Amino acid sequence: MTLGFSLKKVKEEMKMNKKVRMLGLVGMGLGMAPTAAAAAEANPTASMTSQATLTIEQGILSLDQVTNFNFGTSSIQDIATDEQVIQTTSDEVTSITDYRGPNQAGWQLTAQLSKMTNASDNELANAKVTLNGSTASGDATLVSGTELMVGATEPTLIASANGTTGLATNDFNFSNASLTVPKQNVNSGTYSGTITWTLSNTYQAE
Repeated sequence: MTLGFSLKKVKEEMKMNKKVRMLGLVGMGLGMAPTAAAAAEANPTASMTSQATLTIEQGILSLDQVTNFNFGTSSIQDIATDEQVIQTTSDEVTSITDYRGPNQAGWQLTAQLSKMTNASDNELANAKVTLNGSTASGDATLVSGTELMVGATEPTLIASANGTTGLATNDFNFSNASLTVPKQNVNSGTYSGTITWTLSNTYQAE
């Protein structure tokens, strides 16, 4: 009787312990659930977009510098004897910049030489300046061997660009320019004339 009663009591205690362990496991599971959820909220996965912008301002077309020509000294005897071709001593460049961007209307540069006179208003008749230029920088088209006649009534095309060329800086070197003075009787004095350079935003082929 005593042994049987003890076995029954042991079985009941084992069942009770099993229930307690199961309840403990359930409790642990319930306790872990909030911890996992909190971890997920602390490390979210998300994406957004932003913008990168740059504003580029258009530049201008400008004539920055033109060439002054000094043809030194000659004599009445030389000019009265024969035609004189006198080289310039100048090495200045004529400079154009175009920062309007590609696919613009292009541009053209012209020049026109006035009469060359001295202080007494005597004229140097039928003289001409031959530019014989070269391109120092840029890819605009420079007209070769351009002649500027004294007292010309129309401008002469010097250089041009068609809108896809002539961008950025274009420098033209006229250090090989010459002044041709035909044989004639002249008065002494310093003869000078004005060259008017005109840059326009239209294109004219050579």
